[in-house]
Amino acid sequence: MKTVQFFPGDGKFYKANLHCHSTFSDGQLTVSQIKEAYKARGYSAVAFSDHNTLTPHNELTDDGFVALNAVEIDFNQPSDLSIRGWFGVSVYHLNFISEDKDRTSFIPFDRVYGVKEVQKVIDDANAAGFLVSYNHPRWSYQNAADFTPLKGLFGFEVFNTGCEVTMADGYGDYEYEEYCRRGGTACAIACDDNHNGAELDSPYSDSFGGWTMIKAEELSYGALYNALKSKNCYASTGAAFKEGCFFRNEKGGITVKGQCEPCCEAYALTDARMYDVRRSHADDISSFEFSIPGDTVWFRLELRDKKGGRAYTRNYLASELD
Repeated sequence: MKTVQFFPGDGKFYKANLHCHSTFSDGQLTVSQIKEAYKARGYSAVAFSDHNTLTPHNELTDDGFVALNAVEIDFNQPSDLSIRGWFGVSVYHLNFISEDKDRTSFIPFDRVYGVKEVQKVIDDANAAGFLVSYNHPRWSYQNAADFTPLKGLFGFEVFNTGCEVTMADGYGDYEYEEYCRRGGTACAIACDDNHNGAELDSPYSDSFGGWTMIKAEELSYGALYNALKSKNCYASTGAAFKEGCFFRNEKGGITVKGQCEPCCEAYALTDARMYDVRRSHADDISSFEFSIPGDTVWFRLELRDKKGGRAYTRNYLASELD
C-alpha cells in the first residue's frame, strides 16, 4: 500500500519570509538591518523581493542565514487614475525567486495586464529557472477569474502581514480555496511583504506576522530552492505541523495521519463539502487522524490555535497515491 508523506525526505524545517522590501525599493530598512531583525527572531531565510529590481545579496548569506534572490513584478489594469487614484485599480503582483543566486536581470517581458499576458511571463520565467508566487489577492482587487487560470505557480499567498496591518484583510484563504477548486496546485505560503515604516516592536509593524516553513536537506541556497520547487513547505501565522502521511485504507477511503504542535483545531478540507475535523477547548491536540472519501480529488490541512495562529498545507492530490 503506497503511503505519501506530507513533507518527504531528510532534513529539517527552516523559517522563511518569502516577500520582503528593503531600501533597494520602497522599504525603510537596509538588507543588513532586515537580516539582523529576522535572524534574531528565528528566521533562516528571507527572499529580498524588491519591486522590479533583481538584486542578489549573497554577502548576507552565512551558516545560519540564506538570502534568496528575488523580485516582485507588477502588472496594473489600465484605468482612469483621475477618478479614484491608484487605489482600487486591479493588479497582478508576482514574486519570482531565481534559481541562480547571482542573477542580476529579470527576463524580457511585456508589462501588460491580462491573464494570457501574465501567463506568458510565468511560463518564460519558469523556463528561465524562476519560482513564481501569486501575491495578496484581496489587496490586488482581483476575483477568481483573474487568478484561478494561472498555471506554473509554486506558491499562493494565504496570508500577507502587510495587508493585515494596513487594510485588516491579509488573509487569502478563501481565494486559495477557489484556486484549489479550479485545479490549482500551488502550495500555500504566508509572507510579510514588509516595508518597515513602523518600529519593529510597534503594533503597526508589518514584520513577523506570517512565514513559510520549508523542509530542506540543509540550510543552503540550492536546498531551499529545491524544497520550494518540490512544494515541500507550509504556511503559518503561529500553528505548526510536524509530519504526517496519507494512504488508501482497506475500505477504499483515504486515511490521513499527522503530528503538530499543540493546537485546538485541526481540519482536513476536500474538494467537496466533505471534511473532517478535531476540536478542543484547549491547545491540547498534538496528533490527528482523518478519514475522507475515496473519491476525493484533493484535500488540504489546516491548524488553528487559541492565540489565533493558523497553518496551511498545500492541496494533496489523491492521484499521488496511484
